[in-house]
Amino acid sequence: MRNLHFHPIHLSPLLFFLATVVAAQTPIEGYVFEENNRGYLRQVKVMILELPANIVRADTFTGNDGRFAAVLPPGEYRVVAHKDIFFDHEQTFKVAGEKVFLTVEMKRRPGYLFDVTVAEARENPELVVDAVQGAWIEIYNRTQGRPELVLQNHPNAFFQHTFERGNHYTILIRRPGFIAKRIEVYVNVKGCILCVDGVASLTPGVTENLTAGNELGTLLANIELDRAKLDKRIQIQNIYYDFDKWDIRPDAAERLDKVVTLMKDNPGLSVELGSHTDCRGNDDYNMTLSGKRAASAVAYIISEGVDSARITSKGYGESQLVNRCRNGVECSEEEHQQNRRTELRITGISGDSLEYLRWPSLEQIVEQEERDKAAKARKADQNARNRQLPEANNSVPLPEFKPGAQPEANMISQERGGSVPFVPQAMLANFSGYAIEIARSERALTADRDSILSQYQPVYMRRETDKMYCYFIGEFTNADAARDFLKNTALPLFPGARLAEFVKGKKTYIK
Repeated sequence: MRNLHFHPIHLSPLLFFLATVVAAQTPIEGYVFEENNRGYLRQVKVMILELPANIVRADTFTGNDGRFAAVLPPGEYRVVAHKDIFFDHEQTFKVAGEKVFLTVEMKRRPGYLFDVTVAEARENPELVVDAVQGAWIEIYNRTQGRPELVLQNHPNAFFQHTFERGNHYTILIRRPGFIAKRIEVYVNVKGCILCVDGVASLTPGVTENLTAGNELGTLLANIELDRAKLDKRIQIQNIYYDFDKWDIRPDAAERLDKVVTLMKDNPGLSVELGSHTDCRGNDDYNMTLSGKRAASAVAYIISEGVDSARITSKGYGESQLVNRCRNGVECSEEEHQQNRRTELRITGISGDSLEYLRWPSLEQIVEQEERDKAAKARKADQNARNRQLPEANNSVPLPEFKPGAQPEANMISQERGGSVPFVPQAMLANFSGYAIEIARSERALTADRDSILSQYQPVYMRRETDKMYCYFIGEFTNADAARDFLKNTALPLFPGARLAEFVKGKKTYIK
């Protein structure tokens, strides 16, 4: 038998040092969870710093199970956990030789967790509807001016987001084939602890989920999307008119602003705006009155920047009452007012409503809205400065027309209870474009005597060379758009309206 001889292994100093270091490494395992054991937290940024020099030894994120891991030599360390909408968490620990287990508890910042399921709207309670997958879901923080959530072609029918106190958020949910859904959320803003505008219901409710100090809460919401299909009717809530009137009340203007938003969020839809009266009065008269109401509402919507080719008006009179209040039935004013309602009916759907690639982002939409709002404020301020009476026999030109602009719904300047002539905004005398002439008079009309001045806003006037006072609405650079406006909006309000073309201030009537 051969003798086996074992020789000692001699390590170089460098290899000995490396072997010592490797042997001294200690595994670290930990997990991050929300306080009160509300669940593990994923995608938490975890940094481990060696003390006292605060040298970063590990920089990682938690997985879906909230766990993280590292390997560290002996020493004293500090772990820092960071995740949006949570307070940062720090704690120190020591590594000696045995495996270290860490538990990191994070506290949510004051705010509300919005837990949403997106589904198709039910046409009746008995129907079973599908959850909506593949939606484009965006949340924009208007207070801080930045997008917070963008989920394009989201594979799930649910999503979550936490709203922090002191912020106003806009949510926009879109999917090809459906009507876009916009929701406004105010958290401790404008006197609201939590106000959600655009969701029919929050279940099981907000109050039951609030903490004692109204600092935290969980909202469960089903957001329903309506299918975009021809002849679908959309009720516009609380667009009411005073008895025997068709002018737009301030409360109605606020509701019509929501229609403007809906039209801009759904660029592929064309609609008919239908107006309904109560049963009081002559049936034929009510049909005419409802036509004027619809035309007045459409005029307001167009004035806010919606293409006139996408919206038409129609009066239904008392032909489609929603309650028992028919001729001969005694009803309260509140019941009659329910019948004086306004509805949208989808009349056209273009490819713009079916393709993601044609849609602007919510960030782009909000930025454009802010620009429009600022421009409107500047125009209102300029109009206020221009509201000065003309000197006797002076010509008052129409306001300046801008290429591609639509008439703006500024308040009519008027003096109640006197005979002071109604004075419109000023306009460049060399205007070229199209406008609708609604009246000619040998005298200056006054807002308190002449109802024509309150049927549409704004009304523009100029004193012509024959000393006649001429009154106009609309401002167009395209003849076809002007003709559409004349047919669909002006004539129902002003049967004698005519289309006029201006070339450097010279007027010609055209057919």
